[in-house]
Amino acid sequence: MFYLPWKSQKSRVLNCKLNDDEHYPLNSIREWVINQEPSINTSTHWWCKDLPPNINELFSNISNNKKIKSMFKTLYGNDYTVDILHDMNEIYVSPPSNNNKNFKKNASDNIFYTRHIDGPFFYIPFASCYRVIVGLDDNRDIMTVFNIIPETYIIKAGDVVGFDFNRECHYITPIIRYCEDKNDTINEANSKKYRVILKIHYCIYPNCAFVFGFILSKLSIMYNKLFRDFFLFTLKPQNRFIKYLANIMIISTKVYHDIEYYIGNNNIQFIIILYYVSININYYIFLFCSSFIHYLRWIDTSENNIEKNILFKRDYYLYKFIYMLQFIHMYLSYKTDTPILYTSIIVPVIFTSYISKYTDIIPKIIEIYLIFDMLNNIDLKYLEYIYIYINIMLKWIQLCKPIYL
Repeated sequence: MFYLPWKSQKSRVLNCKLNDDEHYPLNSIREWVINQEPSINTSTHWWCKDLPPNINELFSNISNNKKIKSMFKTLYGNDYTVDILHDMNEIYVSPPSNNNKNFKKNASDNIFYTRHIDGPFFYIPFASCYRVIVGLDDNRDIMTVFNIIPETYIIKAGDVVGFDFNRECHYITPIIRYCEDKNDTINEANSKKYRVILKIHYCIYPNCAFVFGFILSKLSIMYNKLFRDFFLFTLKPQNRFIKYLANIMIISTKVYHDIEYYIGNNNIQFIIILYYVSININYYIFLFCSSFIHYLRWIDTSENNIEKNILFKRDYYLYKFIYMLQFIHMYLSYKTDTPILYTSIIVPVIFTSYISKYTDIIPKIIEIYLIFDMLNNIDLKYLEYIYIYINIMLKWIQLCKPIYL
């Protein structure tokens, strides 16, 4: 979903807990999984459509659970449609963690322990594909971390956590493992330590935007199947070629995650649209609509837990940098014949001093000097005067609401 960059983005990770009387299908599914003797070295997967009829029915009942669907209605409202994507639904089993000292190599693949985003279809508007994790056991080995919010979940039996398949940064990580009972046999201890979860998928979209929901559903299903086939291929006995492919998959996953984590796909989308409009109409549209967003984010953000507000820091510094590029370029365009060259050299240096709490006063003094010099010694254009005075006004409002980054 597209959100306005000058408004604080709320967490869209959802959670609820199934009632105790709804644990029977969870226990039955897990019992069936353990009877299949899943691998103790790599992850095991079953598509929902490949399950026996009785297990498939239990899975379907959980997918249609009213608590899970009301979780989406609470966030989005009753005018949104919630479709189940049966072709993406699966049972996922993590192997016991006590078989190898290197925990990460026991699990399905390092990619799940790498910070990542599951799907690539961020740019489809008005619709979201949600992956919902339902715990089936007393999980004590693995926690799920949503690192950009940030929030952490240890998903146990009956716990439900949902997140946007194409937008949410996350990863799983091992936690302190419990010691098995000395009276347990090795097989019993291993069966306890299997982490079994259901992955259920939903497409959520406004009733009037069913076309976008349909497109996102089909693309997400296709991508998920292709990715799973490629992933299973990398689990085959290792050779140089397979290791090379696995490394490419991990690196590309990290890059895609870091783009969202440090820049924001929504910000990229907003800047591209704004730039396209400005080059076809007037540059001042881009100047005014991109230069003051960091001020508006500052004003809109609460001071509570600002140290943990990664989204605010990401957006604030990004738009502050864009503002400085344009502001200093405007000043240099009256002082030199090559303003772009000097701007590209000067701004990164000044901005680096800005993000340090020990030197952040330096760019503020420079900015005040440039404003004073432009207003007193340069014959600005009419819109540039307006731009400067809006800047002064917002800067004053910002100073009246101190936030310590």
